[in-house]
Amino acid sequence: MMSKRIVAILVVFLVLLTGCKANSSGDFQEDDNAVQMESGVQTATNESKEQAKMKKTDESTLADNQIRVTVGSSSFIVNLEDNETAKALKEMLSDEDLTISASNYGGFEKVCQLGKTLPREDKQITTEAGDVMLYSGNQIVFFYGANSWSYTRIGKVEASSIEELESMLSGSETEITLSIE
Repeated sequence: MMSKRIVAILVVFLVLLTGCKANSSGDFQEDDNAVQMESGVQTATNESKEQAKMKKTDESTLADNQIRVTVGSSSFIVNLEDNETAKALKEMLSDEDLTISASNYGGFEKVCQLGKTLPREDKQITTEAGDVMLYSGNQIVFFYGANSWSYTRIGKVEASSIEELESMLSGSETEITLSIE
């Protein structure tokens, strides 16, 4: 009876000790997936600084020449061109957010069907990561690689998001949401 009590106490003691994780200097550290507050933005300790920066950007107010693009749980800001295409897109978003179907193409772009034709001024362009283009008047293309084709320029992803762009856009998400808020 006494030995069962001692064993039970030892088991409880060991369970309590395994709940604490110490590093080599003897200090305790948080679990890798623990959540911390950083500048009012909730981030996981194993998230990169770029992801935290993008979350901060996600919560900021948009300027008149910007839209927000949400892919899965991530979003980024697009600085719009000063042209009729970008103005027409922004006008589409003035009443409500637009969620559109999206698919990966060629390993360098995510293509979205607008369901509406926008004004276009196609020119032969070589794209780069971060370019946002109109293709055939009714498709928005978000580039995370390069391509040469005839497009109308809509805008450019903010520089702070370019490094993370490929991982966001090349994923399996089949919808993208565009908004002005």
